[in-house]
Amino acid sequence: MDIVVTEEVLQNRDFPSPHTFIGSGKLEELKEKADKVDLFVFDGELKPSQHFRLETALKKICTDRIGLILEIFERHALSNEAKSQVSLAKIRHELPFIREWVSKGLSGDKPGFLAGGEYTIDAYYENARRQMKRIEEDLEKISSDRKTKRSQRRERGFYLISICGYTNGGKSTLLTALSGAQTLIDDRLFSTLSTTTRMLEGAGRRVLITDTVGFIRRLPPDLIDAFDATMEEIYEADCAILVLDLSDPLEVVKEKLNTSLKILIPNIEKKKIIIALNKVDRLSSDDLQKTINLIDDVLFAYVYYLISAQKGIGIEELIQGILKQIGLSKTIVLSIPHDPTGQELYRWLTQRFVITDSEWGENITLTMKITEEEEKVIRIRLQDYKEVSFHPVTEDST
Repeated sequence: MDIVVTEEVLQNRDFPSPHTFIGSGKLEELKEKADKVDLFVFDGELKPSQHFRLETALKKICTDRIGLILEIFERHALSNEAKSQVSLAKIRHELPFIREWVSKGLSGDKPGFLAGGEYTIDAYYENARRQMKRIEEDLEKISSDRKTKRSQRRERGFYLISICGYTNGGKSTLLTALSGAQTLIDDRLFSTLSTTTRMLEGAGRRVLITDTVGFIRRLPPDLIDAFDATMEEIYEADCAILVLDLSDPLEVVKEKLNTSLKILIPNIEKKKIIIALNKVDRLSSDDLQKTINLIDDVLFAYVYYLISAQKGIGIEELIQGILKQIGLSKTIVLSIPHDPTGQELYRWLTQRFVITDSEWGENITLTMKITEEEEKVIRIRLQDYKEVSFHPVTEDST
């Protein structure tokens, strides 16, 4: 059942009360409303002692911003991996609260998000610890399996691209724009929890692009760690596209950019990051320039593109930028005979390299995106075939 917001209560304070998060007067106000609600959500991060005092005083389920986010996550998790990651994050979030109840010597049934009344508090605590260990072991196996698959893809000549960024920033829409294949696009928070992989359009079958779980503002590091199996898709990629929603308020844009880079930089090289400044169609020219000026001190160190994933603005430039970033900067045209020998060469080429266009007639003409090293491999392979023509395409001739 969905959570229905019945009332919003605001309090202006310089900082939360160390005892109950809200002031004593506001707590009394909430007590008067307790009979009319099932759940109180506090927009912040509750400490275990604050949570204990609030639930003791209000005698209702209390949760904080992180608890609500994880509840939404749980409802949207579809794959076994996503469910495991959310379960681990929830347990890590809940254990300090449960530990507080145990330390107070309270071991009766505890209703609410934490125990659901299914266990007494002390039994729930021990069960949660065992469950956390089991999930961590399951996710380690998933991580190992992912690593094996990535290694196999690379051995077969695939390039791996990841899309990352804040939730609802347009990552799934960008995946659709870059691949031409439909993916789940929902104008809601947290609609994508599992990775989705497609082929990059215009790059043959050799470049794979993956949409990953979104970043969330003010999510503690230990909860981010619960999504390590998915985050590795970003860290191990040949190139990471960081999507930023330019239609957010100016200060939010800057905060999200800086926070995203703090998450990425320890785990991925700067040179592997492309920043995609999305939703430019929603800004006037003046507002766009103001936003760029605000984050220019960060942008200058990165390759970035102005795009609208929904409208298709800047997508072709971004695709070419991705290919260049992963080293596929050379374009060649190869003409091979349309006979059994040529078909054998064609099979060899398609299994190893990125073919962006092909024409079949008396000859087979292939347009390819390759690296310097791949060009050497191709020339060695074709050196005994006099009927094959091979020439690079310069930017001036394209």
